Amino acid sequence: MKSQNKIKALCFFDDDKGRDFEILIPVLYYAEKYLNVEVEKAFIFDIDKIRRAKPDIVILANVIGSKNHHLIAKYAYENNIKVFALISEGNFKTNGTFNYWGYNTDKVIYQEYVCHWSKRTCNFLKKELPQYTDKMVVTGATGFDRYKIYKFETKKEFLKRYNLTEYKKVIGYAGWGFGKLHNPTGLMEIKNTHKEKAEERIKWMHEQQQLIEGILRETIEKNPDILFILKRHPNEIHPHLVQRDNNEMINLADYPNVLYLRNEEDVHTLISVSDIWTAFESTTTIEAWMMKDIPTIFINPDPDFVRDNNYKGTVIVKEYNEFQKKIDEYYATGKVAEMYDEDKVKARKKIVEDVIGFADGLNHVRAGFYLKKTIERIRSDDKRKIKADLLYVARFILVKLGSLVYYKPLFLKLPKFKKTVWIFDRHKLKNIDITGRKYYSYLDDFHQKNNLPEKIKDKSFWDDLII
Repeated sequence: MKSQNKIKALCFFDDDKGRDFEILIPVLYYAEKYLNVEVEKAFIFDIDKIRRAKPDIVILANVIGSKNHHLIAKYAYENNIKVFALISEGNFKTNGTFNYWGYNTDKVIYQEYVCHWSKRTCNFLKKELPQYTDKMVVTGATGFDRYKIYKFETKKEFLKRYNLTEYKKVIGYAGWGFGKLHNPTGLMEIKNTHKEKAEERIKWMHEQQQLIEGILRETIEKNPDILFILKRHPNEIHPHLVQRDNNEMINLADYPNVLYLRNEEDVHTLISVSDIWTAFESTTTIEAWMMKDIPTIFINPDPDFVRDNNYKGTVIVKEYNEFQKKIDEYYATGKVAEMYDEDKVKARKKIVEDVIGFADGLNHVRAGFYLKKTIERIRSDDKRKIKADLLYVARFILVKLGSLVYYKPLFLKLPKFKKTVWIFDRHKLKNIDITGRKYYSYLDDFHQKNNLPEKIKDKSFWDDLII
């Protein structure tokens, strides 16, 4: 095992905010507070950082979500560096339709553990990959812990920040993946997922996009006193593709009572300031349930399609009139009665268990348990002579040089350069430490309030926590 000196961890981020950031921060907090870990942060494009930093361990939000995630895990593994990874999209289908390898074309697990959100997915992959049974563990979804721990912006504060204080009513809408229809990478993902049924799926998605846009348009036009916040799905288009959005919301962005957002705000902020949370289909409804008592509504012109069970815990409307009735009901009574039907209440409880594992705010502690086990496997005599990869070195140099001349308006006009805009916009991870410190203060309060510094020393605590 590694000596008692600080463990050097290198944690890769694809942005200084968003889903993966939220997944990682509470785990890094646990690592630094309890596991004698010193964390250095790196941008996901800079894989050569592994060679330069020579860490004891590499930490990732996932290992299959992009080519870079996969290459980082592989490069670390091949250089005798432990890899600890979480799962960004842990609510996957267990009916055989989900590609659980993603961008890992090697079909080799390079990380020490596969940290599942739930027993449901863990049991599924144990059967699918029996050779990796010992690596399959349940930690719960660490990104959902924030709904039990953090403080969120109020509606009043948010509206003031956007100079929209004339509105008193706010409805949020989480975009679906319709944008994948309109870029080559997204289309390829649809075809790979649905195989021989891909053309039928694509046709259906086009139809649903138009219908959803129509319902949203009518609702927006007939409720001018309500601010509609329309949030683009984070994965409808890869960041290197620079083109106009094409989804169920973009043609509504110019209405005076619409705020269309891409990546400007975290979804938890938007849920916090919304009176009603809506979507075509989205796991963000679960986040809404975790945060507060809020009606969630799926707008489904065709509700009969293969999807996650989230719909069982939420209200479904098929067309504008139904949607309007639910909106009117909420603003007249303060609730949507259908949300409290016994079957929906029971469904929500079961969905939380099946999707995110646990709703106690301790998923990052569970992940910390397996991170500790990973650290204990680091040998003090592990070599840190890391073989240089010319591609990764070249990437590092090009970003350094490119930063000196980067001018976004110009790069957007140059075909070979516009695909790099996302790299130059994100690579400094400017806000990561500022936001991280704020989150750490919330985590400090939560850990003290729940006496976690003492509890983690007690074996019975872990016996109850880890399944």
